[in-house]
Amino acid sequence: QILNKPKNFEEAKKMLNLLSNKTHQVITGVSLKNKFLDIDKNFYDISYVSFYKLCDDQINYYINHYKPFDKAGGYGIQDYAGLFIKNIKGSYDNIVGFPSSKFYQIMKKYF
Repeated sequence: QILNKPKNFEEAKKMLNLLSNKTHQVITGVSLKNKFLDIDKNFYDISYVSFYKLCDDQINYYINHYKPFDKAGGYGIQDYAGLFIKNIKGSYDNIVGFPSSKFYQIMKKYF
């Protein structure tokens, strides 16, 4: 199931309840194209995020105070929701929004 950005409180709460006490994947796809440098590369990165079990009070507090409506999955690992995270496997930057370390590894081949 793909979790986009929640449109409202109810969607955010549903998403966080879905993630509670489970592990999910964060997948980011990147396409690089530069004719001058002859770069035409596509790649993706996958990170695994495990949540602790969340109670309604935690979820309600988070949504009311952090308004995660601009965050896919209804949470931002870099803010208060980081307290919900039991474990991550993979790139933290990918979870935040862009797999910068993998991007760097690919780009250093061109320079």
